[in-house]
Amino acid sequence: MKRDLLQVLKAVIVVAAVTAVLLLLLAFLLFKFNLSDGVVATGIIIIYFLANFAGGFIIGKVRGEKKFIWGIIVGVVFFVTLTLLSLIVTGVLYGSGLKALGALAACIIGGMLGGMLS
Repeated sequence: MKRDLLQVLKAVIVVAAVTAVLLLLLAFLLFKFNLSDGVVATGIIIIYFLANFAGGFIIGKVRGEKKFIWGIIVGVVFFVTLTLLSLIVTGVLYGSGLKALGALAACIIGGMLGGMLS
């Protein structure tokens, strides 16, 4: 059990690192090209998907079986962590339930596909 938790934690740390790097890239693009709110929101969802894909891929390689389930777990843990941090920093969960649902779907589907393709 402890080993499982540690492996998930390591994968979530990778997801957070990939997310941070890609968000910095998106911020640079926003600064340079004055992107619209819709483009930025779409970019954030794509970043969540790609980062969780990487985390799912890693946990799938490590676990070796039931890889898609482990990818889903990584996606859910990252989403919950992201939501809690957002609540602590801003005091607001999400602007709308639809945004939260989109972020959750991107995290879960990205993690699951990463696990499946590992």
